[in-house]
Amino acid sequence: LIGLSKVKETINGFVSVIELNRKLGRMPDFNMHMIFKGNAGTGKTTVARLLAEIYYNLGYVKRNKLVEVQSQDLIGEFLGQTGPKTQAIIESALDGVLFIDEAYQLNPYTANRADTFKEECIAELIQQMENNRDKLVVIFAGYTDEMRDFLERANTGLKSRIGREIEFPDYSADELIEIFEKIVESNGMKLEDAAKFKARGIIEEASLDKARFGNARFARSLYERIEIRRGLISTVNYQLSTK
Repeated sequence: LIGLSKVKETINGFVSVIELNRKLGRMPDFNMHMIFKGNAGTGKTTVARLLAEIYYNLGYVKRNKLVEVQSQDLIGEFLGQTGPKTQAIIESALDGVLFIDEAYQLNPYTANRADTFKEECIAELIQQMENNRDKLVVIFAGYTDEMRDFLERANTGLKSRIGREIEFPDYSADELIEIFEKIVESNGMKLEDAAKFKARGIIEEASLDKARFGNARFARSLYERIEIRRGLISTVNYQLSTK
């Protein structure tokens, strides 16, 4: 992965502890449930997928499996449905990793009154995280400020069950150009210097809007827009040549 030096450093620390304990013939007994926090497109989901594979290869989890869900996937439509629904998703992730994206939306206390469905979901998550500590790693992911509020307010027992918080910083312009260039090359093309200069200007201008900027997603979106324009130009040229 490009960039993410602090994230890589933290994960390498996890790997070192697991490898040391494996050499000693024991399973590390520490809390691996964690928070991934950062803006959109900073690599949270990608790193979670890689982490699930790393844990499997090290023998920390029994299956190379990452179950990805949104917060709404855990909430039932009627009173009493949320607990069993949450439990079913957790059971599907046992012996692997459960990744809950936009987890801050599970915060029961963002409105004027408590949301009983979300309270039920958080209570079930806490119970299952404790009961299946040796069978499951849960990663809660979302925007930094929202995840901080979620951890403080959702449930007093949740914070004590989170072993690590990993911050995913925004990519620099240099890193985004490198990501963009790799996307271009992976599609069988080469980015010329003039095009790279133009792309940098577009990325730098777009990154000024911090609230809407998508980091690596923007680099992907920029490539897709270029492909659409290139396709339109090719179509027009073909139509002109056949007239």
